[in-house]
Amino acid sequence: MQISEYHESAFVPITRSRYTYKEMPALFESMRQASDGYCEIIHHKKGFNKASVDRLIASDHFREFWGDRYWGSFHNLLAGCWNFYIMNDVKPFDDFRLIRSLYPDGAKHCYSVGLMQPYIMHNILDCKDLHFLDVDWRIHYAHFQLEEMFRTGRFEDRSSTIKAIQDLHLGWIAFSPTPPVARHQVDPSTLCRLDQEECLRNLVAYQKNREKLQAITWNLSALHDAQFVPHKGMPVIYLSNAIEELYTSKKQFQRLLDRVTESISIGQKALFAYHAAGTDEIGLYLLTRTEPAAPDASNGQTNPEDHSAYRVETICRDLYHRKNTGVLLPYETYFEKISATKAPPRCAAKIRALQSANAQN
Repeated sequence: MQISEYHESAFVPITRSRYTYKEMPALFESMRQASDGYCEIIHHKKGFNKASVDRLIASDHFREFWGDRYWGSFHNLLAGCWNFYIMNDVKPFDDFRLIRSLYPDGAKHCYSVGLMQPYIMHNILDCKDLHFLDVDWRIHYAHFQLEEMFRTGRFEDRSSTIKAIQDLHLGWIAFSPTPPVARHQVDPSTLCRLDQEECLRNLVAYQKNREKLQAITWNLSALHDAQFVPHKGMPVIYLSNAIEELYTSKKQFQRLLDRVTESISIGQKALFAYHAAGTDEIGLYLLTRTEPAAPDASNGQTNPEDHSAYRVETICRDLYHRKNTGVLLPYETYFEKISATKAPPRCAAKIRALQSANAQN
C-alpha cells in the first residue's frame, strides 16, 4: 500500500510511505485501536482525553483536526470516524456498462474510489489492473479484509457472500441507521443502499474475475496525491463525487489532472467518470495529452514539467443536482469550466439507448 506524504505526517501509527501486504494487518490494527479511541471522543462516547488524541493525530496536525471535528466533516472522515462504506452512487453499474460500450477495445487501467465500486468496475470493464484510491484509511482496511476473504474463497454464492459480509469489521459508519460505534453489525445494506442483490452478484463474480488482474494496488491518499502508473492502455478513473469542493479544491483538481497527464504519452487518452452523490446523474470526461507549450524564459518558466498540456472534452453529462435544505439544486463540477465541449449529450439518454439495444438482442 502506498501512503501519501500527508497521511504519513498526520497519523502517528503510519511511519513510512509504503507497506507490503504482509505488513498491512499490523498497520491496520494499530490504526484501528488509535482511531477508535479518538472516534469515541468525536462521537461523544467519552470526554476529551489528550492521550487518546495523541495516539492517532500528530501534534503538528492537532489544531487542523480538532478545529474540524464536527458532524460529517472531512477531517472526521480522514480520521476514520465518518466512513462511507454504504455506496451512495445510484446504479453505478450503468456508468461502467456505458463506458464499456463507448470504449470496447484496448486495455483499461482502472482507478476507483469507494468500497463496492472498484469490484463492479473490474467485473464490467475487464480491467488490466485495478488501483484502489481512497483518502479514508478505513475504506482500505475494508478492502484488505475483503481481499483476505477473496483469497480464501469466501464468495462462492449468495449465502456464503452474506456470511462473509457479516464478518467484516466496519466501524463508525456514515449515515448509519444505528448510532455510530467501533464495530457495527454488518449486512448487505451496509455496502449497498440500493441494488443489494446486484452487489452480492458482483462480489461473487469478482472472486472469479480477480485472477485476470495483472496487478492490484492500494493508494491511501487524496486523488491529487495518488500515484498514476504509466501504461500503454487507457486509464479509467472513477471519481464518484470526490471532486466536489468539500473534498477537492480547484488547485487540487488541477494537480490531479497534471498527475494523470504525466502518466500518459502525447496523444494518449484518459477517461474520468463522475457520479453525483445520491443520484444516477453521471458525466464522462476524456482527457487527451497534447504537445506542451514551449517554456517562456522571459517569465522565468524553464521547467518542462510546468508545461504539461491536455485537452478535456465531455463525452456526455447529465444535469447534476445537490440536495441543500431539502431542495434539489443544480451544480457544475470543475470539468465544466475547462471542457472544450459546450453542449454535451446526456449520459442518461445514452444509457437508455444502450439498455434498449441490449433488450432487443
